[in-house]
Amino acid sequence: MADKLPEIPAAAKAEVDRNLALLETQIQEANNRLANSAGQGGPNFVRNAILGPLASKRGATPDRIAIAIGRVAERPTGLGRLATCNLNNSDDTPSPRRRQRLPHP
Repeated sequence: MADKLPEIPAAAKAEVDRNLALLETQIQEANNRLANSAGQGGPNFVRNAILGPLASKRGATPDRIAIAIGRVAERPTGLGRLATCNLNNSDDTPSPRRRQRLPHP
């Protein structure tokens, strides 16, 4: 997500960095949950138990970033669309089951 942000004023950088780190932590937690829950639940398990809650957690973070920037410069718009996560299938895993990972912001 950091590469999609406008230039960050120095006065907002610490707050923006904290929120970007939070997004990264949320992705890592979801990836760990994916790895530890392989084979659990039904066909909608990943969407309902992992992606849904992740979207809820991530929803407010882009707004906090926009507010932090907006306090000292023009507030960016449209950052909320960057909070959505999808599954990526990775072929670099040696197991026969392809591991699903979330993209980093």
